[in-house]
Amino acid sequence: MAQLDWVEPAASALNAEDAWRRLGSTDLVLGLKSGRAVRVVAFEAFAVASVGTVAAARLRDCDLVLEMTPRQWTDYLRRRARGDGPSLVALDAARAAAGTQPPLARADTPLARLGFERYHLSLQALVDRGAAIANGG
Repeated sequence: MAQLDWVEPAASALNAEDAWRRLGSTDLVLGLKSGRAVRVVAFEAFAVASVGTVAAARLRDCDLVLEMTPRQWTDYLRRRARGDGPSLVALDAARAAAGTQPPLARADTPLARLGFERYHLSLQALVDRGAAIANGG
């Protein structure tokens, strides 16, 4: 599966799950970047409203961007599928503490950055569903 091709099927799967809606309302435009692959995911209320493939320049229109190299995404998704990978929040904190990599989550303003902590359970659900899909589950 090509980089970030898991995003759309993961979003469709989440939209079909009642358990995901119980995580709460999510109002956020999320950018995902892996090398040259870029996806924009619009969360509206209790649904993933849309997933689109866009040029990297469109990431500026996102509230929040999660970026890793293709190898980092592949490794992260594999570890999450096995059940031994850190959460997105823990990974972001570890990268910040190490100071050797940019933060996982970035936003244009501190207020927009708070969306990562506010909506992290919904974002993690999307990525975890994607991890299962990308790893044959």
